[in-house]
Amino acid sequence: MYGRRSPPAPTASPSTSTSPSPAPWRSAAPAPPHPRAAGFDLQAPARQLTQRPLVSENPYALWPYHLHGAIRSALRDDRTEDHWTAADWHRAAGRALAALGEQWTATPAPGRMLLVACLRQGLRLARDHRLTDLGWLTDAAHTYTDDSVWEPLAPAGGPAAGDGAQDTTTTGGADGTSTGLETAADALAELLTAIARRQHEHRARTAERLTTVLDTGLLDGELTAPALYYRAKAHKDLGRTADSRAGMRQVADTGGRLAPKPRRGLANLDRICGDFPAALAAVPTLGWKGRHHRVAGDIHWPHADLDQATTAFEAARAEAEQHDAPGEQAIAQVRLALTVAFADPVRARDELDLAHQYLAPSTSTPPPSSPTSPPSSRTPDTPTCPAAPTRCAGRSSRQGCPG
Repeated sequence: MYGRRSPPAPTASPSTSTSPSPAPWRSAAPAPPHPRAAGFDLQAPARQLTQRPLVSENPYALWPYHLHGAIRSALRDDRTEDHWTAADWHRAAGRALAALGEQWTATPAPGRMLLVACLRQGLRLARDHRLTDLGWLTDAAHTYTDDSVWEPLAPAGGPAAGDGAQDTTTTGGADGTSTGLETAADALAELLTAIARRQHEHRARTAERLTTVLDTGLLDGELTAPALYYRAKAHKDLGRTADSRAGMRQVADTGGRLAPKPRRGLANLDRICGDFPAALAAVPTLGWKGRHHRVAGDIHWPHADLDQATTAFEAARAEAEQHDAPGEQAIAQVRLALTVAFADPVRARDELDLAHQYLAPSTSTPPPSSPTSPPSSRTPDTPTCPAAPTRCAGRSSRQGCPG
């Protein structure tokens, strides 16, 4: 009826939709993808395909229609006379990637559910089909890291086996060893996975993975900056202060959208090294993107200046709510609850209850009904409990109490 057979456009899931389960994060309903994802000007052929019994439907999924992995594998391995060539698959993957980007950018106020779903599909398409133009994936990667909530994005071990994926193992490490990273999409997937997994791995492993990504040279400047910054954060946690400061300074000096984060990191390093006046002086320059109120609270709290710390963390929580950043809101609330616990135990109970409410959505595990949803949970950056604060007295000007 339509001439040459057209298999469904490639998707990232081997057996079902990768739409994450609904969660309490605020999210607008996404717009339908453009029909050109399937190479047609009209949606009628796609609608007819969805009515066939080989297409399953989950009305509660973000993208409700999917093909079983066995059918997709049969289509990919088709060797009949009119089967698709590698170039056909490559062009179809490019169309599908563009349609995902349109859906994410065209949706008013897209929430994290849509962001994560588009990233999962887009990374898999770009990686498995060796697409060289990452396009909207760069912006989506920065948006993913903005709120410090780490939903798992890519399965470990590279492209999914049995899904027509090509072997991307290559010799690309600085020492000539195999890295498994051959394209920019490979490097981006590994970058985001390493950043998300740092809450579950030793920071030395995180630094090692990010160094491997940087050594490939596959990422452009916009995506090199996150690798440098989060490696610097890992160095800070490992006590490698000089390496951390050098990495933070490198990213901050280049400017760009990520610059407020390393500037905050430099202020935190000043605090850790005891240079509280320098840390306090940096706070007004950070702004919302540099989480200025949270940095101020982190300076006041160790000096037992609980009133100023409480005020700062309350302001940080309110500002996060104003900017619709639930991850940052949870971080500020946890710090507030910990601070209040030393000054007002009665109020602390309420603050701790509220902290649990804020944290609950970010630690929810996808339901077992979604076989392709990764089992690990989303994790916000939450502070570990430091030693009890003590009033500082008689310190030098470089280690004095904040004013």
